[in-house]
Amino acid sequence: MPRKTDLPPPAAAPLRPELGGSTGDAESRLFIGALAKSFQVLEAINRAARPVTLTELSGLSGLNRSVVQRITHTLKTLGYLRQHPDTRAYTLSSRMLEFGHTVLTLDRVREKATPHMEALNRQTGETVNLMKLEDDEIVYLARFPSLHAVSVDLHVGSRLPAFCTAAGRAILSRLDEGEAMARLGNAERTPMNELTRTELPALHAALMEARRLGYALNDQEAFIGDISIAAPLISRSGAPVGAVNIAVPSPRWKVEAARRTLAPQVVATARNISTELGYTYI
Repeated sequence: MPRKTDLPPPAAAPLRPELGGSTGDAESRLFIGALAKSFQVLEAINRAARPVTLTELSGLSGLNRSVVQRITHTLKTLGYLRQHPDTRAYTLSSRMLEFGHTVLTLDRVREKATPHMEALNRQTGETVNLMKLEDDEIVYLARFPSLHAVSVDLHVGSRLPAFCTAAGRAILSRLDEGEAMARLGNAERTPMNELTRTELPALHAALMEARRLGYALNDQEAFIGDISIAAPLISRSGAPVGAVNIAVPSPRWKVEAARRTLAPQVVATARNISTELGYTYI
């Protein structure tokens, strides 16, 4: 039976540029630094995925302890954080779920994709996911788990680098070639494991293959033991708005068998969803 692979532990990381970098909109007079720091604290707690103390949170967020103390007190008072009465460690409160629920409820792509993904999940018995591209990452919007043991267990809201994932490559393959390569060139292409391709020529070839075939296949480049096949979802205007994928463990599936059996079903599902989004295939 495949062994479930745990994701790597969170590490202290600087705030993403859009939440407080030193360039672009962060330099605008309209940018509110205190608000950005509050989100920096929230993201640090979210990355930790466990209760964190004030001292730990200062290290994870990269902020001064006194600043973190004021922010956590404010967020706790507003009901967005909970603090354990004994350990004094902080966790996100269930009130945060309201934001995620609203985002998913208003997502038209997710609404159109859900019944088709459910059908694909029933037909194959394998994990089916819906992702979208945000900056250099893909974000999981919906997930229908496999009936079998899986090698990687992710969840709605999980993020992965776009450059080394089937979904990311499927979406990028439908962008203008220059734009896609510019995105890859500017991305931080840190390898996930020894099988991850990071060189631009190899990634360019992967995008061209995905565009030609109508799907992208990832053979363990994101996670050892995980084979992923993804096809892009296209809007009425012809722009890629997401991707649907099937992820299977390599101990149960070989690459050629996945191409032969699963790829046509993923492509058909993506085409059906795209048609509902208004895209017309010629």
